[in-house]
Amino acid sequence: MTKTHRINRPRGKIVSAVLTAVLISLAMGIYHYVPIDERLENTYYYSFGFKFAVGLLINLAILLFLITPLSILVDGLLLYRKKDNTYMKLLFAIAAYVLLGFTGGVTYSIFTRNFNTFSAQTIHIVVCSLVFLTFQLVLNRRFLHSSSHR
Repeated sequence: MTKTHRINRPRGKIVSAVLTAVLISLAMGIYHYVPIDERLENTYYYSFGFKFAVGLLINLAILLFLITPLSILVDGLLLYRKKDNTYMKLLFAIAAYVLLGFTGGVTYSIFTRNFNTFSAQTIHIVVCSLVFLTFQLVLNRRFLHSSSHR
């Protein structure tokens, strides 16, 4: 592998998937948490730890078994665009990962047979794929130092 294609390393993808799952689960746990002062009587609320753990398991499964394999395919297709400058590569990568997230959302809805919340699932997976791409770019510094590898 050459230095300009560092984004394709599987180790970076797995670390990015785990970091994305932790970040998304943390954000969703904080968003859905109801403080003790605001809780209604005779109503059961899940703890933050429970919401975080369940969200982490679901997000890890989605990221490791759905988004990571699709991202390998997308990165392979992005390698054919060699003559673009750095910003065009970044723009095409963002567009490709949005399409990857939409495809992942459709696939997830088909396998869970749940089309009632199709738009929410798809938006969640698109956001996961974009955060996944961000972690890959930060960890691999592909677009930050691409001019020094030429």
